[in-house]
Amino acid sequence: MNIGLILLLSFHVLAAIFWAGTTFVLARTGGVGIEALRRPQIGAAVVAVLTGAGLGAWVHGGAFGRTEQVLMVAIIASLIALIVQLADRANPARSQRIAAGLLMIAVVGMVSARYIA
Repeated sequence: MNIGLILLLSFHVLAAIFWAGTTFVLARTGGVGIEALRRPQIGAAVVAVLTGAGLGAWVHGGAFGRTEQVLMVAIIASLIALIVQLADRANPARSQRIAAGLLMIAVVGMVSARYIA
């Protein structure tokens, strides 16, 4: 495996874990602590999306088979989660809960896509 691919994948996974983890915690606590976590959370989300785009181009190229279709559902769920988190500042508990559900879909899609035939 190429060292560049390993680094890109590592940044993607670490950022995504932080994003999803903080989202799940904030959803569970009703948004308590959002002030301290909002910027790092959104930063991690942006890194996860950008590195995911890089991985998609590197690993999947122009393919759009079953694996890529499952990944596309996960990508769309992730992007909607990010939009919800950015847009709904009035009710952080609600936005974190919605985003948590969407990120669960994204995680399941990303870890299972390779095994879908």
